[in-house]
Order: sequence, then structure tokens, then C-alpha cells
Amino acid sequence: MNVYMARQPIFDHENNVYAYELLYRSNGSENAYNGVSGDESTADVVTNAFFGLDVKNVIGNARAFINFTGNLLKRGIPKMISPEILVVEVLENQLTDDDLLDACQELKELGYMIALDDFEYSNAYSELFQLGDLVKIDFRTPQKSIEETAYVCRYSNKLMLAEKIETRDEFEYAKKLGCTYMQGYYFAKPAIMSGSSIQPLPVNLMQVMQLISEPEPDIGGIVDVMSRDTAICQRILRLINSAYFGVSNKVSSINQAILILGLDYLREWVYLMGMQKLTHNDNVEAMKTSLLMAKLCKKISLLIPEAEEQSESFYLMGLLSMVVLGGERALAQALDEFPLTNDIKKGLLRRGGIYSDVFEMAMSYTSADWERFEEITEKYNIDNSVITNLFVECTKEIEQIQMT
Repeated sequence: MNVYMARQPIFDHENNVYAYELLYRSNGSENAYNGVSGDESTADVVTNAFFGLDVKNVIGNARAFINFTGNLLKRGIPKMISPEILVVEVLENQLTDDDLLDACQELKELGYMIALDDFEYSNAYSELFQLGDLVKIDFRTPQKSIEETAYVCRYSNKLMLAEKIETRDEFEYAKKLGCTYMQGYYFAKPAIMSGSSIQPLPVNLMQVMQLISEPEPDIGGIVDVMSRDTAICQRILRLINSAYFGVSNKVSSINQAILILGLDYLREWVYLMGMQKLTHNDNVEAMKTSLLMAKLCKKISLLIPEAEEQSESFYLMGLLSMVVLGGERALAQALDEFPLTNDIKKGLLRRGGIYSDVFEMAMSYTSADWERFEEITEKYNIDNSVITNLFVECTKEIEQIQMT
């Protein structure tokens, strides 16, 4: 399915792009916020940036300004993104209780920049103001309020960002007030960006959320549920491969991916994914196809002595078959995004070797390419009827899985 978001550039006083503010958009035709909850809009922005659009393409070498609700701040959600790229925006009208202030203090200690959004100085927000590194001043507010807030910021050595700048005069006025950064229609309107991202099935996501929330999470159970959902697996693989996660490991199984990511990190990403509105039925048949390929590749590998010890790697390869079905361009892009072992990559690319043969055996059987199928089964002295029986087993197993 298509995913959308908008980005609006933030410039320094020399008109260089310093950062982009990432904004929620529900579709590609309406360039405006449609009033969904703050938690949901932030969840959508973050997950789409990392899983649907590739955050490296969204912000390049700049930073990302993202607005977080009090609920997400208290959960520590910003910590899922590197402080090297993230500026945490906090609205002044959020309840400034001790838990929120503690969360902001922890983020500062971890190296995150805190930006106070739509801020007008008041003694009621003095504690939050002290924690802020940067203050966004709304130039659509009265001039007196703008000047008072700017005065306090200069006195307190706070960086200032003038937002909603619409004219040259406002730009010059912001510079005179001491604003280091600028944002608004005078420079650029938010630009809608779109991409595609397969969604997890809600039933699987909810099960993973339940399992990972247990006091002593059952790793085997989590692996079992994630193994039924190619969307969750693809998202986790992209996350591990992100330049901002800093892991160079090559993944050969779902269990290994979970261990690399860590349960705490996985818990928060799953929680964030669960906040998105998910379509219940659009992906069911596609999921069944990828799950059938995963199970069939694993069962076929168990028939080949030199492959049976890596059966979980063959399962992961089969689960990613939906990427192959998307065409060569999608496959080439995905292999750059996924931290897969070379064996799995060669198999998906069908460039020879045992992984390629197993993948082709499963693909040719499911697509009824009998000539190619028999060519490979003869190579490994496998009885064709055995594959037929395995296919029937896999089909029955999938039908027993609840997907809606």
C-alpha cells in the first residue's frame, strides 16, 4: 500500500538547509493535517520514514524535527532514533508533569536536542523552558508575544527558530530578533513524499505486542508469530540495516534478527507500529503466498543433507519472496535495505548455488513451471511426489493459522 508524509525544510540564517520537519499526511492529495490523534500521527510519521520511504532519502545529511506527545515521551519512544539525526519537538501545551520533565531530562543527557514548539514564554513553563535547547517562535502570534519570548531566549542563550515566516519583511525581522533558524511558506511549503510499505496483519502485530509485554517474554513464541508475517520481518530487517542503528551484522534467521535488535528496542517499535491504522484484509492473500514459500523452502532444504542445518535461513529467504514478486527493481532495492547473508541474497537473485536451487524449486512448483521444476529435482535426486506432499502439508498448515 502507499504511505505518505510531508517534509518542510528548516533553514539557517544563510539559507542553508539545517533540517526537515516531518509531518503527518493521510494521502497524497491533501497537504494538511487531518486531525488524527497526536500519538497516531507521530507513529505514522516515524514508521513511514523508516519502513516506507527510507529515512536516508527523506532527510539526507540533515536532521529530522519530529513532534512527540507526552505519552510517547514518557515511553521513551524518541530513544529509538539516533540523537545524531533527531530533534525532539515538545508542544508547550502538553501537561508538564514530573514524568514528562524527567523524560526530557533523560533525552538531554543522552544527547538529544529538545525543541519547544509554538512556544510563548510563561512562568508556568519555566522548568520545561530550561530543558529546551531551541525555541520555535510562531510568527502568526502577536508581535508583543514574539518579542517577549525572543527577549527571554536571548537572555537565556536559547537557540530560536522562527516558524510560519511568510514574507521577506518577517524574515528580516526574525534575523534582527536573533533567530538562528527559519521555516515557513516564504522559503518552502511542506512537500508530500510517498512510498510503498506492506502492512503487518493486525492479528499478528497484536500477538507480538502481547508476547513481548510479558514479564519474561517467550522468545520462541515471538519468533513463531513474526515468522508468519513478512511485513513485520521486512520492517525489522530494514531497521537493523539502517545507518542510524549502527549494526553491521548479516542476518540469517528471524531469531537472530530479534537478538540483534534486542527485546526492549523491539517492544517500542512494535508498540509504535501498533498505533498505526492497519487494514485488516488487504494483505492476507499476499501473506499466505509468502508464508507458503517460507514453509516450502524450509521443508525442501530438509531433504538436502548439505542444506538441512540452515533450514531457518531457507525459511527467511522464502518469507521474503514477496520482494521478488515485486519485480527486479524492487528486489534490487530491498537487498540494499535488508542485512541478509550473501547466501540468502544469491538465492533471491537466483544466481546459482543451493539457496538459489531451493528457491527456484519452490517458485517453479507454485507457478507450475514443471520443466524447470523437474530439472532441479533431478539435480538433487528428489522424487517429485515428495514435493507435492510437502506442498499439501504447507497449505494445510497455513489454513490453520488465524490471519484476520
